[in-house]
Amino acid sequence: MQDSTKRGDFGLHTNPLNHMFELSIFSLDAVLSFGTKMLAFLGGLAALIFIHELGHFLVARKVGVVVEKFSLGFGPKIVSFTRGGTEYLLAWIPLGGYVKMKGEEVGGEDADETGSFSAAPVLHRLAIAFAGPLFNILFAIAIYCGVYLIGVPALAPVVGTVKETSPALVAGLQTGDRILAIGDKKILYWEQLQKIVHESPGRSLDFQVERNSGTIAQVPITPISEQISDLFGDKENVGLIGITPLVRNIFYIKEDSPADQAGIKEGDVLISVDDTIIFGWGDLKTAAIDKPGQELAFRVLRSGTEIVTKLTPESKIVKDIEGKSSEVGLLGIGMAGEMTTEKYGIFGALTRAIDETRRLTYLIAVSIKKMVMGSIPADSIGGPILIFQIYGEQAEQGFNELIRLTALLSINLGLLNLLPIPVLDGGHIFFFLIEILKGKPVSEKNRERAQQVGIFMLLSLMVFAFYNDIMRLIS
Repeated sequence: MQDSTKRGDFGLHTNPLNHMFELSIFSLDAVLSFGTKMLAFLGGLAALIFIHELGHFLVARKVGVVVEKFSLGFGPKIVSFTRGGTEYLLAWIPLGGYVKMKGEEVGGEDADETGSFSAAPVLHRLAIAFAGPLFNILFAIAIYCGVYLIGVPALAPVVGTVKETSPALVAGLQTGDRILAIGDKKILYWEQLQKIVHESPGRSLDFQVERNSGTIAQVPITPISEQISDLFGDKENVGLIGITPLVRNIFYIKEDSPADQAGIKEGDVLISVDDTIIFGWGDLKTAAIDKPGQELAFRVLRSGTEIVTKLTPESKIVKDIEGKSSEVGLLGIGMAGEMTTEKYGIFGALTRAIDETRRLTYLIAVSIKKMVMGSIPADSIGGPILIFQIYGEQAEQGFNELIRLTALLSINLGLLNLLPIPVLDGGHIFFFLIEILKGKPVSEKNRERAQQVGIFMLLSLMVFAFYNDIMRLIS
């Protein structure tokens, strides 16, 4: 919703402070929005770094290694204090952190002293190196556990589009049907329905359905086996019945997007685009997203009144996971269906959190593997600017989305640090494993050379990521 200064209305009810900022380069709203996004970004980044370094710190202390410094950020310090022989610092460059341990430097004077990292047994050093990534994974589990304890919004199992000639249509499933149960399994969320169907190709399922009239019907449906592409373009066979969820409630409008400029508001219900009735994202894709640059008539329901407005999807070239380019129309809206709250007790929340973390860990691990092998285009790599943009968008959609993004990035940080690149935790783990196998440590000369290579690789990756971020901004 735009304020009066943006509309050009300078009546007595407007805020004089806003006028002052309108005369400057940025409006007050823009400054506040940027500030909120920056706080969300820095807060999330600080949390991830702190948890990672805390893992190293706690395990080092546990095995008797002296920790000299614990720093959040790099460069000149903002503030510091010393406690228990450890200096705790907050530094100006918030793109990382570190734990400095006694005798950590290759060939250092105190390398052989009691309490030094280098003098510790190799299994202790291995545990210290592994603790950082492990804590990132445990942090994600803790976040998801808290989310599911409090309750997370989930899509209700209400049928939207029923595909022509699909098993669902043949069986008589209708738009607006609410799936109550499949067999003896009570269905509360769309995700539950999707999981059961995907795992049951060729097997008859008994759907208990509540019609719009309030009547209850038993509808047997047999999912057909179809090959679909996952997030990475890999093929897998799943069961499908040809339905999509009922999704037409607009809950998010991106500022200055085509939808915002057309006057569409949060809380509107999207009824149709031109002559196409909208029941879900599939309908919207055909009616609008696949029509960039075309003026379209959007019909929405607002507080019981139907409103028709003209909207032209913004043309943008995007790339899929395989690097193939296509033109799409951007609208700048977020849509949801009827929402319910997915909430569990402590045991259920922990189980759900572990499952979600395991699923995301697998997906991220596969994506990293494919990126290293070149299956995923290199220009998909993003840096701090991309993360800032994503954090900003999630912050606009609410705390729940923001905290779940933090969990996802925590997993990502943990896995990236396990890559066998010198300087990263994975590089240290690699050297310690060699030491275990050979019975003696890698020579100082070889470690120094490896660290130099690792630093060069990381700097090159950072420069490349920044380049991709900048190219996204200007494209």
